[in-house]
Amino acid sequence: MDLVVGCRLTVTVAGGSTWRHKPLYCEIVRRAKAHGLANTLAFHAMEGFGLDGVIHSTRSLTLTDGLPLWIVAVDEEARIMSFLPEVTTFRAVESIVVDQVRQFVPR
Repeated sequence: MDLVVGCRLTVTVAGGSTWRHKPLYCEIVRRAKAHGLANTLAFHAMEGFGLDGVIHSTRSLTLTDGLPLWIVAVDEEARIMSFLPEVTTFRAVESIVVDQVRQFVPR
């Protein structure tokens, strides 16, 4: 495996966010695949808060729909940057972080 410079896109959305009656994270992952990104994963938080400032937790007896979700994609910087317009069209996106990473890739 070779260590190469890559780019990571991390998108935060509120749990329960939907797009056309489907979970928003599913649509973002689907679009990432259609865009040709190398890999994309969706993670569900155990505890956290978003723009509303309310702390949600899996420990409480309340519904966990408000827990943040992260969609993380890693690929070449050019591909990540060209995918950004797809993500910024969704109103329920709470934050977008793009950072440089070093990743191991098969030879």
